[in-house]
Amino acid sequence: MNERVAIGGAVAPRESGPIRPLVAAWRASEAHQDPDSYDAMMDLWVDAEALRLTGVRLGQQLEVGAPGPEGSGLKLAFADLAQETASLALDLLGPEALRYDDWSLRRPDFTDALDREPGYWYLRNRANSIEGGTSEIMRNIISERVLGLPPEARGQRDTPWKDLPK
Repeated sequence: MNERVAIGGAVAPRESGPIRPLVAAWRASEAHQDPDSYDAMMDLWVDAEALRLTGVRLGQQLEVGAPGPEGSGLKLAFADLAQETASLALDLLGPEALRYDDWSLRRPDFTDALDREPGYWYLRNRANSIEGGTSEIMRNIISERVLGLPPEARGQRDTPWKDLPK
């Protein structure tokens, strides 16, 4: 839970996080400033603000105790939001979004994906649904531990790994 809270539980200022570069892309793309793209961006902005406020609430809960299942929900929602905002930014910027400032194909010492070009940001955000527990695992945790739904069928649950058929 601590890892999930670290990924999805950070409290950011308004219009920061994954929505910041999307808003910047929309403002930079005058050709795409139409009502449809504005509505799509605002839908994501509202989602980002709801996620931010939920993070504030989680932070208050963390001050008085250990992390609960809310971290899983925030992590899942953050991964989805990051991917959706990056995808819309690419749509708004068109071919310009595929330009890169560094083609060295080496791991940088440190980088914030949101400070890079949209193509990098889009590709990097794919990892958000994997790191800290895949989105599929998060959905199982939420359904079983939070909602109390029956667990997924696991036929070989009590079989040790070494005895599983290979």
